[in-house]
Amino acid sequence: MSRKKPEDRRVVRTRRTVIYTFLLILIFMYISAHSQLEQERAAASENKAGSESVLPRGQAEQSAPGEAGPAQEAEALVLEPEDMWCLILTNAQYPVPEDYFPELKEIPGQGQSVDERIYDPLMDMLSDMEERGLSPLICSGYRTLDKQEMLFNRKVSAYVKQGYSMEEANQLARRILSIPGSGEHCLGLAVDIYSDSYRTLESGFADTKEGKWLREHCWEYGFILRYDQGKEELTGIDYEPWHFRYVGKKAAEYLKQTGMCLEEFYFEESLYG
Repeated sequence: MSRKKPEDRRVVRTRRTVIYTFLLILIFMYISAHSQLEQERAAASENKAGSESVLPRGQAEQSAPGEAGPAQEAEALVLEPEDMWCLILTNAQYPVPEDYFPELKEIPGQGQSVDERIYDPLMDMLSDMEERGLSPLICSGYRTLDKQEMLFNRKVSAYVKQGYSMEEANQLARRILSIPGSGEHCLGLAVDIYSDSYRTLESGFADTKEGKWLREHCWEYGFILRYDQGKEELTGIDYEPWHFRYVGKKAAEYLKQTGMCLEEFYFEESLYG
C-alpha cells in the first residue's frame, strides 16, 4: 500500500479546511437568518399589540370581508355634565349625598313616587309592556332615609330572632337591603317591579314574561337591571331581578353591551377616583 506524499496530505487538509469553513459559514448564515426572522416576528407581534392598545376603549376591530372577527364591542361612551345626575353611585361605600333632595312625581295607581326626571321614560316602559299584554306593577319607588333605616333594622331583628348574632344579622341584612344612609331607592331613581301574576320579590320573577321582557328591553328606556346575577361581589347586594335603576339611555345601552354593573362602570371611567 502506497503512502501519500506530503504534498497530497497538504491538499487534503486544505480541501477539508475549505469544506469545514464553508459549512460553518452556512451554519452561521442559518442562525443569523433564523434570529432575524424571530426578531421580525416579535416586532410584528408588538406592533399588533400596540395598535390594539391605542384603539378607543370599546371600539371593535375591523375584519376583512368574509373573515370572522372578534365579537362586537360597545362604542366608547362620552359623558357630558348633564348626564351625571342619573349616574350617582350609592352603595355601602358611597352614601346618598346629604344635600340630595329629589323632586318627586307620583306614579298613577301605584302608590309610589320617583324622581320626576325619570317619570316619562318609566311610564313609557310600563305603557309599552301593557300594550304587549304584560302586567307590570311598581311595588317600591322612592324611599326616605328614615324608611330605609326602618326596613334595614327590621330585617336585622328578623335574623336575630332566627338565632343569628347581631353581627351575622347585619351581614345578612346588608346583602338584601342597602345599609342606612345609602340606597338606590333613596335617590328616587330606582323601582322594584313585579307582575300581577307574580307579586313577590324573589328570583323567580326573572322567569316571568315581565321579568324576561324587562331584562331584554329596559335599556331602551334608560334603565338597567341594577343587581344582576354574578355581580354580587361587586355590588354588595344579592341578585335582584326586580330592581331597575335609571342611568340614562346612553349609559344604559353601554352597560347592556359591555355587561358591566354600575360599580364596574365607575371603576372604568374613574368617576370616583
